[in-house]
Amino acid sequence: MLSASMSKPRTPSIRPPLLCEICARDPAHADSLSAIAVICAHDVGQKLVFKTLPPGNGGQGKPAPSSLTLHLPAELAATQHPVWCLGCRLACFLPDVRISVLIQGAQAFAAPQRARRRRAA
Repeated sequence: MLSASMSKPRTPSIRPPLLCEICARDPAHADSLSAIAVICAHDVGQKLVFKTLPPGNGGQGKPAPSSLTLHLPAELAATQHPVWCLGCRLACFLPDVRISVLIQGAQAFAAPQRARRRRAA
């Protein structure tokens, strides 16, 4: 007899793709990071859109360490458990890369201010 998890195919939820910024020492390294990120994202059912940034300066003439930043809108932060799982997976598979999840809260706070101004007028 099949278990409940095996009897039904898992239907992926529809999530908007997330911006994934990559900062690497060279284009080949950025390509490798994005390939690993695509596989990890696929495993948790999340799509990514990539933006590659130029390498930074880590100070004292050393290149900055590679980094990968996932951009997440504030309204999705609490409801998108797979994004947090993705961040953890990336950190496991890329231990020498700084992994960040950036929650973009500016838009969440801008809307109430506009509403207050209209009421006051």
